[in-house]
Amino acid sequence: MHAAPQEILDLARDWVYAGGMRDVEFIKAHSHTEDPDAIHTIASGPGACLSLSSFLEHLGEVPPRSSSGSNASGFVHGDVAWVTDVIQSDMLHEGIIDIRCTVVLVRADGEWKVTHSHVSEGVKREVV
Repeated sequence: MHAAPQEILDLARDWVYAGGMRDVEFIKAHSHTEDPDAIHTIASGPGACLSLSSFLEHLGEVPPRSSSGSNASGFVHGDVAWVTDVIQSDMLHEGIIDIRCTVVLVRADGEWKVTHSHVSEGVKREVV
């Protein structure tokens, strides 16, 4: 296992940004799934465990949101890589918030592709 190269960190960041901007073509071109019914993306909120096709459909239902910032880190082991990051996303009426991201990639047909992602909003909680 070794640190993920910049190419993988950039792809993971760009994939998450593309999701925010509702860039379905980028997501399609840079995603991979063996099972079309498998959970591909998990997001905040109830019912947010989505197959790739459900995720692509969802992107067409919500307005684009710009993202910025990135402090990605990750690792590679063989043909699998995983990246964690925190980006800032403009939630339109709610302002800019931090979004925690985890992206899992596989090397498929010689190219790195996203096979799973998890994005979630940070929630302030009191520690008791």
